[in-house]
Amino acid sequence: MYYNSYMTKEQIKSNLIKYHIPRWEDLPSFDIYMDQVIYFINNGLAPLYFSDDKIITNSMVNNYVKSSIVTPPIKKHYKQYHLAYLIVVCLMKRCYSLTEISNLLKIYRNRSDASVAQAYNEFVEVFESYLHEIMEKGQITQHTEHVENYYQLMDNVIKSIVYKIYAEIEISYLT
Repeated sequence: MYYNSYMTKEQIKSNLIKYHIPRWEDLPSFDIYMDQVIYFINNGLAPLYFSDDKIITNSMVNNYVKSSIVTPPIKKHYKQYHLAYLIVVCLMKRCYSLTEISNLLKIYRNRSDASVAQAYNEFVEVFESYLHEIMEKGQITQHTEHVENYYQLMDNVIKSIVYKIYAEIEISYLT
């Protein structure tokens, strides 16, 4: 667990205001194995989780591949785009079913003219921006600049995830 019971709500929120999700450029640019994928994602996303549950496991990755949410590894090697998709899936699974995640990713992939790197960086930048704002102000007042439906949908998906993280923190300190 990233957080301990001695941390105050303010300390957790302060940590999350400083938190950054790895950008495309921060993801390993060389092929990695499953255990390295698991380690990288569990460590990278740990500040967003408040229980001892694993964020991602080997069987989860295998399930995402079997469900065609993530493309299969190439000769047991995972690439940057695998990590990017798995990070987004781990963030989305806080609020959405695998079927919904699969559909959301298809919508975004099919509508976006951006590369995987651009789309991933855009997603995590918006996610961080909303996360930082809600931890500072208790609400999100920002809005996406895009008017296309798929961007509005992704914007609302990200907001729902960030609001859930905020609610988890508030609930844990009110009970």
